[in-house]
Amino acid sequence: MGDEKVDEGRRLKSVDQAFDIIEYLREGDSATLTEIATDFGMPMSTAHIHLSTLVENGYVIKEDNEYRCGLRFLRTGGELRDQMTLFQVSKTEIDDLQEKTGEIANIGTMEDGYLVQLYKSESSKSIDDKSPLGSHLHLHSTAMGKAILAHLSTEEIDRAIEKRGMPQLTTNTITERDALEEDLEVVRERGYAINRGEDFSGVCAVASPILSGENEAIGAICISGPRSRIDSERIEEEFAPALSDKKNIIELKIKQYEDR
Repeated sequence: MGDEKVDEGRRLKSVDQAFDIIEYLREGDSATLTEIATDFGMPMSTAHIHLSTLVENGYVIKEDNEYRCGLRFLRTGGELRDQMTLFQVSKTEIDDLQEKTGEIANIGTMEDGYLVQLYKSESSKSIDDKSPLGSHLHLHSTAMGKAILAHLSTEEIDRAIEKRGMPQLTTNTITERDALEEDLEVVRERGYAINRGEDFSGVCAVASPILSGENEAIGAICISGPRSRIDSERIEEEFAPALSDKKNIIELKIKQYEDR
């Protein structure tokens, strides 16, 4: 591996392979050296070098001849999130939003064409939408994603869609650019976005964008739960006012933070 080759896209093959192995372990929980070498079609010796390097750096753990991702990823992601102003000023407001509605409350932001979930507040009565912290979700199919998209320029929206596409995740997912723009126009008019089972069947979500002092969408807050408990009346009479209230508080806190 001393004569590392760089492909036409200026990418180190060994680094790509290491991250591919990490994703493989993340999706499959754990695997043996033989399983990894076989599934990647690489020599056992090469797979062992990759895994040994990842183990030595603490990002992969070896237990009983099986390898899994280590908690160092949690430390790295946790530190990054905790440094974000959006998370710092929103966490307590999201916890309060969850307590008042009894449903899951979330904070998310856009990164690299995805909606990234930063924090989730839930109770024993809320129903999990199966999206763990750090989940990278599509913008076009989530309420938080659409709330953010509605405050981007046409060029920015097009770039995000071109990068990640508009895959159909459920029978309700919007997959056409024109249809998405119509939905985003409604979001701009009423001030919040709705996802009616577009990302995860049976789950409804309502979200409001969080804007910076420069009026840029830096994230969104959201309430989500089973569609059977979230109808239009509850959205208009309970969720929309609650989100608007928290949006105003969070944006004021962000402005105060920026003015320091």
